[in-house]
This record gives sequence, C-alpha cells and structure tokens, in this order.
Amino acid sequence: MRRENTLKKTQINLPPLFFRGGFEPETLDAEKRTIMLRWSTGEKVLRGGFFSDPFYEELSLSPDSVRMNRLKNGAPLLNTHSNQNVLDQIGVVEDAWLENGSGFARVRFSERADVAPIFQDVKAGIIRNVSVGYRVYRFQDVSGENDKLKTFRATDWEPMELSMVPVGADSGASVRSNEKDLNACEVVERTEENKNEETIMKDQNAAKALETEASKIDPEAIRKETLEQERKRTSEITQLTRKFGMEEAFSRKLIESDVPVDEARRQILDKLAERSDQNKILNQVSGIEVTRDEADVRRAGAVEALMHRYDPKVNQLTEKAHPFAGMSLLRLAEEMLLRNHQKVSGLSKMELTKRAFLSTSDFPEILSAVANKTLRQAYDMAPQTFRPFVRQVFNADFKPVSRVQLSEAPKLEKVNQSGEFKYGSMSDSAEKYNLATFGKIIAINRQVIIDDDLEAMTRIPALFGRSAADLESDLVYGVITGNAAMSDGITLFHANHSNLGVPAAPGEAGFGEAREKMRTQTGLQKGKDKQFLNVTARYLIVPAALETASQKQLTAITANASNSVNVFSGAYVLITEPRLDADSKRTWYMAADPSQIDTIEIAYLQGQAGVYTETEQGFDIDGIKIKARLDVGVKAIDHRGLFKNPGV
Repeated sequence: MRRENTLKKTQINLPPLFFRGGFEPETLDAEKRTIMLRWSTGEKVLRGGFFSDPFYEELSLSPDSVRMNRLKNGAPLLNTHSNQNVLDQIGVVEDAWLENGSGFARVRFSERADVAPIFQDVKAGIIRNVSVGYRVYRFQDVSGENDKLKTFRATDWEPMELSMVPVGADSGASVRSNEKDLNACEVVERTEENKNEETIMKDQNAAKALETEASKIDPEAIRKETLEQERKRTSEITQLTRKFGMEEAFSRKLIESDVPVDEARRQILDKLAERSDQNKILNQVSGIEVTRDEADVRRAGAVEALMHRYDPKVNQLTEKAHPFAGMSLLRLAEEMLLRNHQKVSGLSKMELTKRAFLSTSDFPEILSAVANKTLRQAYDMAPQTFRPFVRQVFNADFKPVSRVQLSEAPKLEKVNQSGEFKYGSMSDSAEKYNLATFGKIIAINRQVIIDDDLEAMTRIPALFGRSAADLESDLVYGVITGNAAMSDGITLFHANHSNLGVPAAPGEAGFGEAREKMRTQTGLQKGKDKQFLNVTARYLIVPAALETASQKQLTAITANASNSVNVFSGAYVLITEPRLDADSKRTWYMAADPSQIDTIEIAYLQGQAGVYTETEQGFDIDGIKIKARLDVGVKAIDHRGLFKNPGV
C-alpha cells in the first residue's frame, strides 16, 4: 500500500453559461458602428448546481485553453442571449483576441431600424454591459489544501456569442434557465487516498472508458435537437393562444416560464373558463390540437392579400397570397371557417360573420394583423422633423426621472515643491420629468365585414398611427415654443442662459451671433474652474414662412470679392417645421447635435418605442378591438445646446 495524489475524472452535462463584461467606450466609431469590448478577465466567480456543493469557477485565458474559432469567424452579437429569431442578432463579432489576461473583441452593430435605438443607447452610455455566452468542455480541480470551497478552472472552453445586456457586471452570473441545451464536460478532481497499484490501475482504466464514451457524444446534435424541441414548444403555445384570442402577454408568460404544451393547454382552458360559461367553453375547445405550420402561411397570405388591396404599390403579392387575392372580407371569413372545418352552408351574412369572430377560425387574427400593420406603417411613415436634434431614450417605468448633469472636472493646478495636491469639487444639475400614456381603442365589427369596408378597416388605423406620430411632434415642438422654466427657475430660452439672440432675420448677422453664443457657453463650474464647452450648432430650425429665405442663406454663391462670400454655405442642416408657424412666423432656432451635448429628450417605456398595439376579441361588440397606446415623455435637458432668435 502507498499514499499518493490521483486524478479522478468524471463526466457531467452542462448547459451554456454566461459571464458579464463591459465596453471600452473610447473605442466607439459612430460612422463604422463598431466598438471594442472586454468580454472576460477570467476572474474567479461563485457558481453552484453542477456538483453537490457550490464552487468557484475560473476561466483560463491561456491560448491553448480557449477555442477562439467561433468568435473569430463572425460570431453573433445578440440581444440578451436570445437566439430564437434572426432579428435577435443585432450585430456581428468582427475580430476577437486574448491579451494581457483578458478577452477582447471588436463588434459591429447592424444598420437595421430596430437596432438603431440600441446603438444610440450604447453611444449615449445608457447601455454599458456585455455578456459572453460560452460552453465548458473540461474543468480542472485547482483547489488549495485548506480551501472551504473547491475551485474548478475551465481549461477547455469555447465562447459562442456576445450579447448586449441591461444588468450591470455580475461576477456571480448563474446558469441560463434552459438546461435542455447540454454539452459533455469532463471534470478532473484531485483526491488523496490510500491505494495499491491494482486500485490505481482500475481507476485509470475507468477514466479512459469515460473519455471514450464522452468522445461519442455529439454536442452539436444535442444542441440542434434541443433547439428544435424548444421551437416546437414555442410554436404550439403561440398557435393555441392565438386560436382562442389570448393576449400576447399571456402567451409570452407561458413561453418564458418554460411551461410544457400540456400544461399550457390546461392554463388556456382555465383562462377561457373565466370568460364564459364552463360547459360552453369545454364544448368549444374539447378537440384542441396543435395547429399545423401551414396555418401560419395561410394567415400570412390572407394578410398580404388584404394589404395589397389597401395599397398595391407598397404591398406586393407573393405566392402564398394568391389563393386569397381579390377576396371580399365576407368571402375571406367564409374561407377561414371552411379551412378550419366549420360548416357555413345555409348561414346568413350576419350569422357567418358572427361565427367567424367567435369560432376558432383565423379570421379575427387576420383582421388584427392588417389593422396593426396599417397603423404601424402610417406611424413609421409620418414626417417627424425633430428626430435629428432630439435624443431618444427608454425609461423602465412611469416614475419621475431625474436626468443629472455632472459638471466638468475642476482644472488641474501646478503642484508646488512640497508635493501638496489640492482638493477639487464637482457640481451637478438635474431636469425631472416622467412618462405619460396616450391611447385610443379602434373597433372592427360585423358591419365592416358585411359591407366589405376595407377602407374603414385600414384607413382608420392608419389615421391613428399618423395621429400618434403627430402627437410626438406636438410634444417636442411644444417644449420649444412653450419655453418653460428649467430646474434653475429660468426659462429655456433666456438672456441669463446666453441662448437668446438680438432680433434678426436668418442671415449672416443672426447666424454669427448664434454661433458665438453657443461656442462660448460654459459648463456648471464657476470661478477659476469655469470652462468653455465650444458647442457647435448643427441644425437651423425655422417655420415654413422662413424656409425659402433660409435656403438662400445656406446656398453657396460665386463671389467676386471676399466680403461677398457666403461663409454659412452648407454650414447647417435646414429643418422646416410648420408647427412653429402657429407660434411665430418670424422666430427661428438652432440646435446642436445631441451626441455633443444634451438638447431635448424623448423617452419611451422600455421595449416599446413608438406606438404599441394590443388586440382583444370583443364581448361588448361583435368583432375585435384594437388598442393603440403611446407611452412617452418629452423634456428639455440642457439649454446650452439650443438657441432662439425672435426674428424681425
């Protein structure tokens, strides 16, 4: 018998893990939409759940421990580790490397419209956190002799993707909730036992057998199978909730709670029981079965056909829409009933439409989709001239928000021979506001279907979409013309703010004064620490009455003398807004780029940029109801990025 240290090898299955990192903000390139980030330092974190007791995890950043191929070859930049939809990818990893004990990467953001708010928040410093998703294939026990908790070092691991995340750096980041997506991981533990040669040989043979079995495991096949199972579960729950007119929030809750399909059916029945007589509901849904994938194609085709009727120039027909092209609303309702095995023979128009709304046909969902599309399309296409000079943000709730402005750092002073450093101080200022909710409900009833009134079903939601966009413009320009007091008790445009000019028409004299006043604006520090901000005007904002005159002042001319040169040719981007005419046809404004200094802020509820719609099958009407809601707040944040001239 002899006493010696041996290595004990075991096999476990691990889900994907994640670890928080951060941005290197000074590396952001707004034009290329790239930024460098630090995705790992390999620091020790506390984990639990893989072994019998909690343990510390270390990530080895040795080049031979990290499988870098996936990151180096265009790994995705995701939105909070979500990978169920191609729209979840918001960018791409252009390069990745290991340096000085840390992992770095350069990522590029997509130019899609839905990614623009995320990139804007990165530029503004609102979103500052990144997380790396990775898999561990080998853990090495590196515990000390007197350690209370074991320490396992990942000596073979692979970063899979990088994600933007809202929560701050968390060294104790835990395992992702979906533990179906597993991969094999070898755990090498150090033990100290009394063993003879025969026992040691048996352990070594057993370890080799484990390694052989592990080599047969195909992690990619496991991943694909798990993703396919999750896709089917999500699809089935979505179809069931849509079939019975459930709210989207209820559907999301079932999916995100990892509820099995059978349990989802039970909860849907409970939900239906709350709405109507129990026996009637049970008769209606007794034959619940998973909707086939072709149902999605059928609904999409019907929606496309109606959108083509609404505006053929914008909405083209594809193959899936041809079976429904040219159908009236009543004919489409009948077709949806037939495709869901509902009897329609002998029904009057009124009875047919009533059954289409109350049955399990796809008809209500199709009408909702068309109304929502026309509403959102009109909202997105509505002209909003304020977007270039206003900063867009998201607030988590409706509580008052305080936008704090820190002053500049105090000026550095020469240190005397005794080496004494003097203390400096900073000040701040804050503007407060909160979100408000605006909304209306649109009803689509049986009369619209019987009369084949596509105009009412599309034009009215479109008008509501335009109305929501116009409301945002009213709020922004209301801040400008309202000239309300700031947190210092002085109105937005005031001589004490050095942003109110001597009355002048748009031209060299007025532009020159505006440029001088904006460049000489100072920060919050006073006295010897006062600093100039050198704010640069970027936008010239005028009422419609001054558009032509302003265009002339910004147009280059061929000069025959130096004093005839138009020094302001192309100097500013001209923005014409008719809402300003209602206040004054003479007054004009200038604004800086919001990336240089705060101007006006428009805020939406987190995750709901612009108008948001919800659909409900009506009980007080024979049809469906669509609620258009806008949660928004607007406030001037800093007077130094804005300038006003009363005009002449």
